[in-house]
Amino acid sequence: MKSFFALLLIPLGLLASGFDSHDQKKIEVLRHFDIPASYLKDPYLHDMYAQKKRECVLQGFADSTENADVFIPMLTSLIAQSDLPSEFLFVTLVESQLHGSATSRRGAAGLWQFMESTGKLHGLRVNQFVDERRDHIKSTRAAITYLSGLKKQFGKWYLALIAYNCGDGRLSRAIAKAGTSDIHVLTDPKRGLLPPESRKYIRKVIALSLLATDEIFLSKIQFDTSLETPQENPIATVYLPEGENIDRIAAVLEMPKSNLVKLNTHLKKGVTPPNEQAYPVYIPKEKVDDFRQKFRPKGVRGYFVMHRVKSGESLEQLSKRYNVPKNSIMMENMIGDNDERNINRQVKIPINKPFLKKPRLHSAKSGETLASVATLYNVTLEQLRLKNPFISNALHEGEEVKIGD
Repeated sequence: MKSFFALLLIPLGLLASGFDSHDQKKIEVLRHFDIPASYLKDPYLHDMYAQKKRECVLQGFADSTENADVFIPMLTSLIAQSDLPSEFLFVTLVESQLHGSATSRRGAAGLWQFMESTGKLHGLRVNQFVDERRDHIKSTRAAITYLSGLKKQFGKWYLALIAYNCGDGRLSRAIAKAGTSDIHVLTDPKRGLLPPESRKYIRKVIALSLLATDEIFLSKIQFDTSLETPQENPIATVYLPEGENIDRIAAVLEMPKSNLVKLNTHLKKGVTPPNEQAYPVYIPKEKVDDFRQKFRPKGVRGYFVMHRVKSGESLEQLSKRYNVPKNSIMMENMIGDNDERNINRQVKIPINKPFLKKPRLHSAKSGETLASVATLYNVTLEQLRLKNPFISNALHEGEEVKIGD
C-alpha cells in the first residue's frame, strides 16, 4: 500500500486555495454526509480545504505515515461492514492522526479519542491492566456503534459527526436555539451556536474527504484512494490465556516487539489480564501460519490472580490460601514480610496451572459453528476460543475442534 502522505516536490500551484464548487465528485462526498451541495460555497470550508492541503504537502502527516499501511486497511474493512460512509475514515485522521497510543490533554485516548466515561458506556474497559480505548478493533467497532446511534438520533450523518465531537446534548440545544438543523446555520461563526472546536471539526473531516477526490493533488502526494474498495484487514485476532506476555509472542513470531506493541497498545503491562480465560491479542495476519506452527504453551504456565489484602491479613495467610510459597508472593510484588503497604492494596498472587496435554477433539459436521459446538459440550465459547485460537466461528466440515481431555 502506498504511504498515506508522501512528502514530494509539489508544484506551488497545487497549494492554491479553494476548489470548484460545481465538482460532481465533491458534491457526491457532501451527499454521503447528508450535506447539501450549496455547502461547497462555504468560504470557511474553502479556507480549511486550503489549510489541509498545505499540511498534507508541507508536513506530510508524519504521525500517520508509519501506521497507515496497517490502520487504513483495518479501518476501511470495518467501516465497510457498517452503515457508515467510507469517508468516516477521516474522522480518525482528525482525531488522532492514526496514532493508536494518542492521548489528548483532556484524557481522550486511542484512534477514535474516546473519553474514559464514553468508552465505558460503549463497552470499552479501562482498568489497571487494559485500556480498550486503545484497542484498535474494539474501539473502531464501538465508534461505529456510537456514530450509527447518533445518526438514528439526529437523522443526518453530519449531525452525528458534530454530536460525536461536542456531545448530543450540546448539539440538541444548538438546534433548538437555531430552530433548524441546517449545517449553514449551525456552523456559522457569527451565530456562535456551536463551539469553535466543533465548527472546525466538521469542516476538517469534510475538507480531508474532499481532498481524497482531487486526482491531480493525490497523484503528487501518493495518497491511497481505495475508499471505494476496502482492503482486507491485515490484523488477525488470537485468543490467549491470562498472563501471556507480549515479549514471548514477539519472539515466537520473530518480529520486533515494538511492532507487536503497536497492535496491542490496549495491554498496559504488556500481558493479558488476569482472570480471563481467553483475551484477544492482535498479530499481523501474515504471521498467523507461523504462529500456528511455532507457538506452544509452556508445560507449566505462570498465571496470577489479584488479591486485595484486608486489614490484618498476612502473607502467611495468603500463602496457605493460594498454596503458593510466601517468598514467591514477596518477590512478585517486591514487598517485605511486615510491609505496611500490604494493607488495603492489591497483591499479585502467582499461580501455576498445567495446560491440557491430550485434548479431546470434535470433528465438525456441515453447518456447525464454534458456538454450537460449545453448546453441545456444555462449555463456554470463550473456553473453546482459548483452546482453538486460530479457528473462526464458522466451521468447515471435518475441521477438528479441541474440546479438552
